[in-house]
Amino acid sequence: MSSAHRAVDFEILKEPWNKYEIADGSIVKTRFVLKKVEIQNLAENKSNFNIDGQNLSVVYTNPELKGTPTNLLYSPIEIKNSVVKDELRYNTLAEEWNEYLLDDGTRLRLKSTVTKVSRTSKYDKFGDPIYLVDSNAIMEIKRPKQYQQS
Repeated sequence: MSSAHRAVDFEILKEPWNKYEIADGSIVKTRFVLKKVEIQNLAENKSNFNIDGQNLSVVYTNPELKGTPTNLLYSPIEIKNSVVKDELRYNTLAEEWNEYLLDDGTRLRLKSTVTKVSRTSKYDKFGDPIYLVDSNAIMEIKRPKQYQQS
């Protein structure tokens, strides 16, 4: 039985933006960007996939919520401590799967979904309020036939 980790190269087939309408009239777009994939071979025909990636988010703010633009940079603690609207309601407008082809023929699908949106009292360089956007990812793996058990 082998437990070696191996980084695998991948091709991006699809990395779409997901879109959510926030109760305050703003629109949040999120995107999960895959940076690295490692496979750990646990036993014959069994593997564990470890991924590293980053969630990106951008908010198109309701113009009524604009504030004074600032170039200040805030620490994660300052942002978290400045929440003024916690757990804003939202509607999902578009949520799609990311798709990747690994160098061994494996197809990897990831779906990132927003779980919580909060607005802070801090503003960015455009005068838009800074939002905290939490999300979770779901992973599906389709191995090539040579890896599937008979």
